[in-house]
Amino acid sequence: MQVDWATMSGNYANFAGILAGFVFSGIFLLLEDEKRDASEVISILFVGFFGLVLTAFLFSNISGMEAEALDQNRIRLVSFHLVIASIIFSIAIMQMFLSLVFIFILYQLPTQVISLGKTIYYGSALIATMFVIRTIPALYTDEAILSALPRNLYLAVVVTVVFTFILSKLFRRKLDVLFERYFIMIITATFLFMLLLVVLYNTQLHLKDIPVIVDQVIMGMFTVNMMINNFSINHEYRMMQLQDKK
Repeated sequence: MQVDWATMSGNYANFAGILAGFVFSGIFLLLEDEKRDASEVISILFVGFFGLVLTAFLFSNISGMEAEALDQNRIRLVSFHLVIASIIFSIAIMQMFLSLVFIFILYQLPTQVISLGKTIYYGSALIATMFVIRTIPALYTDEAILSALPRNLYLAVVVTVVFTFILSKLFRRKLDVLFERYFIMIITATFLFMLLLVVLYNTQLHLKDIPVIVDQVIMGMFTVNMMINNFSINHEYRMMQLQDKK
C-alpha cells in the first residue's frame, strides 16, 4: 500500500502550525502578568513553540517531496525525514502539556485541577511514545527487523523509565536542589535534543542500514527527556506545597 506522504505531512504541518499559534498566545499572556514569576513556564512554552514551528517547517518540507514507488533511495529519504520530524513533534507536544501543568501550579489552582493536568500530561507522554515507536519501523523493509523492532523499542523505554525512576528516588533531594537552581538550563537540554535531531535530519543516514541500537538510543534519550519532565512536575508541586505550609 502506497502512503500519500504529501497529504499526511501537509496535515501534520498545519496542525503543528495551529498549535504553535496557541503556544505563542500563552507566552504573550504570561508576559503581561507582572504579579507572578512565570519565567519557568515561559521557558517551557518557548521550547515547545520552537519545536512546533520547527515541526511545521520539516513536515512542510516533506510534503514537497515525491516518494516515487520505484525509487528506493527517495522512499528511504522521505521515511527518515518523517521519523525525525515525528520525534520532534512528539517532544513539542509533551512540552505544551507540561507547560499546562506548570500554569496550574503557578496560579495555585485546586489540587484536583493540578492532578487532572498531570494525568493529561502523562497520557500525552504515553501517546507520544507510542506514536514515535509506530513511526520508526518506516525506516526498515526487512521483515525480521520489523517483527522484533517494536518490542525492542518498548524494552528500551521500559528500562530507561525504571532506571531513571530509581535514580530520582535515590537522589531526590539533590535533584530538587539542581532543578531549583538550574531549571531553565535543564529545559534547554530539550531544545538541544531537538537541534541534534535536526542535524540528523540533514545527514545522509538514510542511505545506510541504520542499526536497531541507534533507534534504541534515540528512544532512550526521548524517554529521559520525558522523565525529566515528570520529575520537574513533581518538584514544582512539592515546592508549591512547601510554600503553602509557610
